Amino acid sequence: MGPNRSPFLLCLLLSIALVGRNPALALSIGAVLDTNSRIGKEQKIALEVAARRFNTSTEPLLLSIDELKSTDTLQASYNAQMLIQQGAEVIISTGTWPQILAISGNKGMKIPTISLTPSAVLTTPLLVQMSYSDNALVKCFTNFVASYKWRRVIVLYEDDEYGTVSGTALQLSCELQKVGTRLEYSAVFPPVDSISDLKSSVRSELNRTREHLSTVYIVLRSSANLTVTLFQEAIALGMMEQGSSWLCGPDVATLLDSTFNSSFILKYMQGIIGFQPYVNESTNEYYTFYSDFQQAFKSEYEKRGEIAFSPGVYAARAYDAIQSITLAANKAKVDNNSLMDNLPSINFTGLSGYFRPIIRNVEEETGYSAFRVINIVGKSYKEIGFWLDGFGFYNDESQLNLRGSTFLQQLSVVFWPGGTQISPSGLRKLRIGVPEKSTWDGFVKVEYDNSTGNVKSVSGFCIDVFTAVTNRLNSLISYEFVPFAITSNFSYSDLVNQLYLKKIDIAVGDITATSNRSEKTSFTEPFVSSGLAMIIPMKRDNMGLTLIQPFTPLLWVTIFTLLFYNFGAVWYLERNHEKADQEFHGPWYRQLGATFWIIGNTIFQSYGDKVGNFYTKTVIISWLLVVLIVSNCFTANLSSILVTEKLKPVVDKSIAGYDGASFVVSYLEKVLNYKPENIVPIRVQAEYSAAFENKTITAAYIELPYVRVFLSQNDNYAVYGEIQTLGGFSFALPKGDPMTADLSKQILALVEDGTIKQLESKWFSISLSNFGTATNGVDRQSLGLDVFWSLLVFSFGASLITLITFVIQKRVIANRKKKEQQVSPIVDEDEMVQASQIEEPHAQNYEIVP
Repeated sequence: MGPNRSPFLLCLLLSIALVGRNPALALSIGAVLDTNSRIGKEQKIALEVAARRFNTSTEPLLLSIDELKSTDTLQASYNAQMLIQQGAEVIISTGTWPQILAISGNKGMKIPTISLTPSAVLTTPLLVQMSYSDNALVKCFTNFVASYKWRRVIVLYEDDEYGTVSGTALQLSCELQKVGTRLEYSAVFPPVDSISDLKSSVRSELNRTREHLSTVYIVLRSSANLTVTLFQEAIALGMMEQGSSWLCGPDVATLLDSTFNSSFILKYMQGIIGFQPYVNESTNEYYTFYSDFQQAFKSEYEKRGEIAFSPGVYAARAYDAIQSITLAANKAKVDNNSLMDNLPSINFTGLSGYFRPIIRNVEEETGYSAFRVINIVGKSYKEIGFWLDGFGFYNDESQLNLRGSTFLQQLSVVFWPGGTQISPSGLRKLRIGVPEKSTWDGFVKVEYDNSTGNVKSVSGFCIDVFTAVTNRLNSLISYEFVPFAITSNFSYSDLVNQLYLKKIDIAVGDITATSNRSEKTSFTEPFVSSGLAMIIPMKRDNMGLTLIQPFTPLLWVTIFTLLFYNFGAVWYLERNHEKADQEFHGPWYRQLGATFWIIGNTIFQSYGDKVGNFYTKTVIISWLLVVLIVSNCFTANLSSILVTEKLKPVVDKSIAGYDGASFVVSYLEKVLNYKPENIVPIRVQAEYSAAFENKTITAAYIELPYVRVFLSQNDNYAVYGEIQTLGGFSFALPKGDPMTADLSKQILALVEDGTIKQLESKWFSISLSNFGTATNGVDRQSLGLDVFWSLLVFSFGASLITLITFVIQKRVIANRKKKEQQVSPIVDEDEMVQASQIEEPHAQNYEIVP
C-alpha cells in the first residue's frame, strides 16, 4: 500500500514568492509521522503551528508531512527518501523506534533524523533525540518507588516487534536495584494490532502477575487501546483494591485530557499515580500556542471523532523541536557549517521546559528534566507534586527553581486505589511458613479450632519477634501463617525449601541459618545467637573427703611439714632454756605432750605465761600468723564447697542424641566421627531425660538456645567440651529477596533497644542470647601452695633464724661461764652457807615492807 502523501506547504504568500525567487533561502523540513494515535495527531498539528510561527520573510521555512498508516519499517524509510528528494534538509519522525532506526540508518541518509519517540538507546550517528528522555522517566519512577520503600515492583508495557521498550525496562530494573528494589516480573504485551483477542491476552498476563508478591504495578508504555483493556481487566480481577499501587508513564497520563472520558476514569482508574513531563503553562508563548493549536486541531479532527482539542505535553515538545531546528539552521548559516554540526550546541527553555537535543547517548544534564505528578481522583485528576531530576519531589511548582532546598522524601495526601490515603505496603498478603510445634517449648506453637480444624492461634517467642519486626518495618503488612508438621519425613530444611518451591513467602521459627540452606534462600540477621553444645549427665560427688578439698594435697603436706618443724623448734627451745618448765625435763612423752600443748593452744588462748623462753614466743607468733590466715581461708573455701551442689560429669560419648536437624547429623558424622547407628533422633523435649535415664543415649548434642531451656528445667546435667558456633536463629526468605535487608535492619534495632531481651523474659526464665557456657556443674577450685607460699616461707624463715640465734647465744653464754669458772676462786661451802644466812634477813625485811 502506497504512502498517503499530503505535502503541507506552510508559509505566507510573501514567503512563497521569496522562495520562488530564491529557494535556497528556505529551510525545508520533512516529517514522517504516525497519526494513528492521539499523540501522533497532536504532534502533527504542533509541528504545523510551529512552522507557521517560525516562518518569516527573512527565515523562510517549508514543512512537508508524510503520514504513516502502518508500522512497516521499509515503508517509513521509503517515505523519508521521497521527502529528501523533494529537498528536505532534516527528517522528523514520530513512528515506532524500528521505523526511526530504518530511516536514520538508511545508506543514502546524509541528513539528521529527529526522533520524537521516547527511547533509552541511540545507535546511529545522524540520529538526534528530541523527545522526552526515558532516562529521566526511569529515574522518576525509581525515586517514587524508593520514597515509599517498596521492595518489589511489577512492570507492564506494550513493546514493538523489535523489543525496543525492553531496553527501557532493563534500565528501570538496574535503577531499582540501586535503591534495593527488585523488578519481580515484567508483563510484556506485543503491539495491540497483532493481538487477535486482546481481552483474553490481557487477562492471562494479569493472572500471571497475581502469582507474585508485589502489588506495585508500573505501566511503562501503553497505547490507548491496551490501557483501556488493561484497567478494565485489572478491576475485574480485583487488582485495584486497597493495598495496590499503579504508576503510569506520560503516554497514559497525557490521555486523561484527550482520550479517556470521565465515566471511564471514574470507574476504572481511581487512585492511579501518573507522571507527565512538566510544561510551564503560565507563559504568554504557551497561551498563544494553546489558542493556535485548539483552532487547528478542531478544524482538522473534529469531524473525525475527536472531542478534546487541548494540546498535551508531546505537542509542546514537537513545537520546541521545530524551534531548535530553526536555531541550529540560523547558526549554521553564520558559522558556515552543517545543520548537524550545530544541533548539539542548541539549548533553550521552551514550552516543554529545558530543551537540549541528545546525540549518541550523551548523558542528559541533571536538574532540568521535570515531571508533574498527578493523582486520579473522581472524574479527573489532581496535581500532587513535581519531580526534578537530580533533586527529588516538590509540593509546589514555584519550588522547582529552588533546586533542592525544599524537596520532599515523599509526597503527601495521595488517594490510593480502594479510596484510602494510607500508603500501601506494596505486598499482597504474605504466606508465613511456621513449624506446627517446635521440639522445645516456647519457640513456636500452633493451636487449632477443634470444631473447624482451622488455625486458631500461632504463638511463641519467634512469632513475637517476627511481629515486632514487621510492625517496625510497615504496620500495614498483612500475612497469614501456614503451619507445617515437623516429622521424621519433613524437617526444618524441608520447611525452608518451601520458599524455593514458592509455596510460602517467609519461613519463621527456630530456624538455624546454615550453608546448605542458604544456597537457595536468604537469611536475615540472627535474632538469637546459637551454637552446638554437648549435654551430659552429672552425678553427685563423694562428700566424704569434703573437709580436705579446700586445700590441694601439696599444700596440706607443706602445712603439716611446717607444723612438725615448728613442733621440733619449740621443743628444742624449751628443752634447752634454763627456765624451762619441769615437764621438759621429764620423760620423753611428757616433753612431747608439753610441746603439743603449747603449739595447739596458740589458736585458742594466750600461752605467754606458760612459755618462759623469749625465742619460743617468737616461733609461736610466726606460727600463730600462719594459723590465723590459713584457718580463715580454709573456712571460706569450705563454706563455698558446702553451699554449692557438687556434681561431676559422667563422660560417655558412645551414643549421641539430637533433635532431628540434618546439619547436626552431618556434624556428628563428619566432624565427630559418630557412626549412624550411634546417633538417635529425639523430637520431643521431655524424652531427653528419659533417654539419659534409660541409657538410650549417653550424650545429647543440642543447639545453645535449647540447652539453656533444658538446663533451666532439668538438674544434674551440664555442658561438656567446646561449643560449635552456628548461624543463629533467623528468618528465611527467597534467594536475593530485597526484603531480607529490611528485616535484618529491624532485627538489629530490636536487639539494640532491648526488645529481644524483653521477649525472652516473656517466654523463658533464662536468657537465650547470653553466650556464656550454661552448665549446672561448678568446677572445684582448691587453694594451692601458690597462694600461701610467701606466708609459709616467712614462718619457716622466722623459726630458722630464731633457732640459729638461740644456738649462737647459748654457745656464747656457755663459753663465758667457762672462762668465769677458770678465773674466780673456789668459794668454801661454809662461806657460801654463811653468805646465804646473812642475806636472808634482808630478804625477809624486804618482804615485810609494804
